[in-house]
Amino acid sequence: MPSTLAARILGQTALVALLLPAGLTAARAQDTVLPSGEILLDELTIERGDGGTGPVNGRVDAATLTGSKTAVPVTEIPQSVSIIGAEELEAANANKIDSVLGYVAGVQGAPYGFDSDTNWHFIRGFQTTATGVYQDGLQHYSYGFGGYYIDPFLVERIEVLRGAASVLYGGSSPGGLLNYVSKTPTGIDETEAEIGVDEEGRAWTGLDMNRVTDGGLAYRLTGKVERVDGNGAFDAGFHGVLAPSLSFTTDDGTDITVIASYTKVDEDHAGGSWLPYVGTVEAGDFGRIDRDFNTSEPSLDWYEREQFMVTGIISKDFGAWTLNSTTRAAWSKVDESAPYGNGLDDATDSLFRLLFAQTSETTALLNDTRAETTLTAGGAEHRLMFGIDSRYFELDQEQAFNFGTNLSIDDPDYGQPQPDLFAPYIDGTTTQQGVGLYAQDQIRWGDGWIATLNLRHDWVWTESEGLPEFETDDSETTWRAGIAKEFANGLTPYASYATYFNPQIGTLTNGDPQQAETGEQYEIGVKWQPTGRNLLVTAALFDITRDNVVQTNGIFVTEQLGRVSSRGFEIEAKGEVAPGLTLAAAYTDMDVEIEKTNDATTEGKTPFSVIDRFASLKLTWDVPQAEGLTLTGGVRWLGDSWADNQNTLKVPSVTLYDAGASYDFADGWKANLAVTNLTDETYVSSCQGASYCFYGDGRRASLSLARSF
Repeated sequence: MPSTLAARILGQTALVALLLPAGLTAARAQDTVLPSGEILLDELTIERGDGGTGPVNGRVDAATLTGSKTAVPVTEIPQSVSIIGAEELEAANANKIDSVLGYVAGVQGAPYGFDSDTNWHFIRGFQTTATGVYQDGLQHYSYGFGGYYIDPFLVERIEVLRGAASVLYGGSSPGGLLNYVSKTPTGIDETEAEIGVDEEGRAWTGLDMNRVTDGGLAYRLTGKVERVDGNGAFDAGFHGVLAPSLSFTTDDGTDITVIASYTKVDEDHAGGSWLPYVGTVEAGDFGRIDRDFNTSEPSLDWYEREQFMVTGIISKDFGAWTLNSTTRAAWSKVDESAPYGNGLDDATDSLFRLLFAQTSETTALLNDTRAETTLTAGGAEHRLMFGIDSRYFELDQEQAFNFGTNLSIDDPDYGQPQPDLFAPYIDGTTTQQGVGLYAQDQIRWGDGWIATLNLRHDWVWTESEGLPEFETDDSETTWRAGIAKEFANGLTPYASYATYFNPQIGTLTNGDPQQAETGEQYEIGVKWQPTGRNLLVTAALFDITRDNVVQTNGIFVTEQLGRVSSRGFEIEAKGEVAPGLTLAAAYTDMDVEIEKTNDATTEGKTPFSVIDRFASLKLTWDVPQAEGLTLTGGVRWLGDSWADNQNTLKVPSVTLYDAGASYDFADGWKANLAVTNLTDETYVSSCQGASYCFYGDGRRASLSLARSF
């Protein structure tokens, strides 16, 4: 949090800057020269310089690393970028990251309703959960049930980059990516403690403490414990996270930050999932299934996760060059068991059930190292970057199933004896290793012209031993070219072209290894930041082509459909529209189409679960008549989607309302009320075929009380 100092220094104006802790910057108004010749400095404001990683503090022009791997304003990136700051997560009392994506253009958050152990999302019509999640610029790759879960309490900001990004990150989703920026030491002694509850039985307490030692070592301790309940869960669950971090500068000027985290989850599954189309979207002769209906069995239901991560970030200047390197080692283990709904038995008004259990142990080691410099040549300024990144991902997994007893919809009889699981159909170790070399040149010339050129080549090796067995090698060159023009009135039109690839893990139903996806994106748009105002409006037209697409229809049928395209329009506005009044508005209109497939009944249709039109509007008002009081109101419209790739079963649209209020009172105290789905609308968020539909989250009112000191 910024602090304000009034400094009077006799004839030594540079001393203030020299005494500032590392990572802080100073800004002041006009100095005053006294008749005696002494210089009286005006009020001095000290803020943490984020370099694309620090607190957003409501700024729409915050620098970002996500779109170029070098800290530049959002307006200079030739693709669409949105930033969600920690203050927005706090205002929502966010318990999951996917729950705060509803006011971002192009992003479909929580498509499968309430799921306490996974952050699900689509960007520009493509699923981005598995290959589109990053933290501090390094990928949280996931396959099957192996991967990593990040609690929003540990996140300083969420950056959304829409569109193909392989030129920077290698294999990833063509729709875009989310980069979680970790909380790191602020360089200021400050602490915030909070407690909170919600109407579903969730309760939590959190601590975020920053300290600086006399020797200049800055450290931070962030932690939260949480009771999770409601949504039809049989028993309350537990979430716990602990994240210590430290930052320091060595004698030779090397900046080092180390971030560690431990995550523990112990819970059972909630209701509202794996339900049939008839009984949720459409009423059956028994009516509609309750929103919290749980298809599982108490004695066979558990979900346990244990997870460790350590990340090191190093920055060092070597004359005209700056070297940045980020390394992460991560490990997680998930043990899970649950019967799932497997379709409607019309004859008995009950659900068929599938018994399922899995264990997944995931190990990852990643590094991204890049060198940057700026030079002038040919009448233009060139900001050059050269980098190499490497990745090792290992998944040791076992999955097994059997068919369970039916469960009555009207009178569920839990506790029925269930058969033993069949022998595992997956039991082995899969590894994926990759290396990528990349280069970028951001060129500035003339009166506001900016060109961005990227080139990258990746080598990826994938191998699976056990059941199943397969081996693939992938090698691909990707590139991006963008052009933009900055005008004095804050308008920046741009155009870009980018290619992408995304290597796959796994086999198809016919036993063949999955081929790597490839494709391209065209994007033209405009970004407008009015001079002197904290407001940013962005609009974009995009055209994405995705080849060799892998889609799972139901649970076991996996096929490569061939080609899917996503073409559409986005507009987003964020910032202050009047004194004390902040706006967040977004509209997305897409046409996502299956263009080429071996199933003629799906050609020209929209893939299931994809919402191709949605809009949102949120207003936040700092009430001038009541100092410290802030009111928030929002509305989200989610258009219809399809339950099947043949587009015969439609999931209808829904309008949802949100509200909130916060009050800063006394000395550092803050109370915060957040309500999502204010009218408690019952709706289906998406379906994956006629047997697997997912209710959206109901009303969730939460209240927190925090103290800063």
